Amino acid sequence: MGFRQFFRSNVAVLCAVVVVEFALFEAGFRLKGGSEAAPEFQRLFMPDPYIGYRLAPGASARFTTADFDTRITINQAGVRDREVAPKAAGERRIVVLGDSLVMAVQVELEETFTAQLERRLNASAAPPRRFRVINAGVQGYGPVEEYLFHRHVTSALRPDIVILALYPGNDAVEAGVSARRLDDAGGKRPADDGLTAFQRFTQWRRRLMRRSVVVQVVRLRAMTLVGRFGWRPEIDPPLRTFLADAPPEIARGLDVMREAVSRLAALTAREGARLVVVLLPARFQVDDGDYGRLKEIVARSGKILERDGATRRFKAALAGVGAPVFDALPPLREAAKTSGVFMQSTAHFTPYGHARLAEIVERFLREAGLVGDGEGR
Repeated sequence: MGFRQFFRSNVAVLCAVVVVEFALFEAGFRLKGGSEAAPEFQRLFMPDPYIGYRLAPGASARFTTADFDTRITINQAGVRDREVAPKAAGERRIVVLGDSLVMAVQVELEETFTAQLERRLNASAAPPRRFRVINAGVQGYGPVEEYLFHRHVTSALRPDIVILALYPGNDAVEAGVSARRLDDAGGKRPADDGLTAFQRFTQWRRRLMRRSVVVQVVRLRAMTLVGRFGWRPEIDPPLRTFLADAPPEIARGLDVMREAVSRLAALTAREGARLVVVLLPARFQVDDGDYGRLKEIVARSGKILERDGATRRFKAALAGVGAPVFDALPPLREAAKTSGVFMQSTAHFTPYGHARLAEIVERFLREAGLVGDGEGR
């Protein structure tokens, strides 16, 4: 056997071993559960030709980690909520769009801020007036997907108010990646139609990062190792919108985000509904310890972390978009002085955080005249 043949043979064997070991580790982690990559959790989702993916009607899963154990059920409308009955006389319907902060798989449905908002509104509603607040959050969505999700799915629920919960931490990045979906057809063309090879590779890489437990673990270990040697780590995308000198792709993402929100505002207006935008903070914006740690990490890369930079940029980008914009950061920062608003393991809201957010959003809706006896349309 020649050297080249021997070399190729051994390389092939090595590659085969690596693939088998990767598959075995991945299977082991997934069967163990406690991750979004677990098969049971992934059964909550289905492909969608226009949005990319969405929640599968009728799907259910139990999500168990060291910090929580929840049952997640998707109704026939394709959202994580109770079944939606035909709209009754006197009913005011609110649909809340957003990402994982809204879907909130870390708590039971009745603990989510959307369910608590419904109870708070109905506590003072005089019959026949009743409020129905529908949780339409979807894990991993950004502003473009949220616009398309309402266009193709939740508009059929006939809401009177649509609340778009934006997360400045990564929504500019998400919008930039999904910009291709805001085409001239207004979202009528399938999401993957006309994508370049690079765009398809980018989508594949993001899906792999989200669904592979092994890749997530290896990435975390590599970042920790790099940090120990004093090397400059790459700044995670969710932090780039907070940089004092944000990279050019953030400006592009903000433009796409504004366009998606503008289209959603126009769509809801045509449907006779009102759009409200709520800006949700990142954990480090209300947690001083978390902020200090991330500030130091960013500084090692020669950058400056501006704690409220992303919120400021989103407010500027959304000025004059045709919908009121409410910043939930100040009241949540105040609430954090009493107890933890965010979980430490996932950076999602705690039950206390959901309760405070429901109270905060209710107060805003009432002060804006969107609910109550003097509400406007």
